[in-house]
Amino acid sequence: MPDSTLWVAGLTAGTAIAASWVTSHGSLRAAREQANAAATAQRAHVLAQSRRDSYIEVVDQAHRMGALYRELPDVLSMPAGPDRGAAVQEHAKRLREAYGPFTRACDVMIVDGGNAVAEAVKAVFRDSRAIYMCLVSVSEEEDTSTIYGTAIRSYWKSVNAMVWAMHREANRGTA
Repeated sequence: MPDSTLWVAGLTAGTAIAASWVTSHGSLRAAREQANAAATAQRAHVLAQSRRDSYIEVVDQAHRMGALYRELPDVLSMPAGPDRGAAVQEHAKRLREAYGPFTRACDVMIVDGGNAVAEAVKAVFRDSRAIYMCLVSVSEEEDTSTIYGTAIRSYWKSVNAMVWAMHREANRGTA
């Protein structure tokens, strides 16, 4: 009998040790998986917030450029002469100053955004550049109302398309 008691005690101890090891191994594995899931969720949240901040910045810069473009008809409707030339040069200078932050915001969004957003941002940038190039190439006698009307409408159309592309990208996978 003493031999079987020792054997049962050894078997019970071995079983307890094995059960403890399996439990701790399972707990460790579950903790790792939970930590990985939390880290993945945190990275996704940070990425989504960063992308949202980039969206806001590029839309803000596009609207700032648009506000300057809205002033163009007044500048271009001035009678030919030195005052008009000075006004065109001053407005072109203001556009150049605003263009740096706008370009930077567009570049960041092209890198950070999805393909549809990047293409929409490129269209806004292209339409913005077209307006500026029209301004710097205008001559004193030229009637620019038609050219600028078309260019500005195209610009705002591309800004709206960009915002909708951002909306679709931001809400992909939700709902």
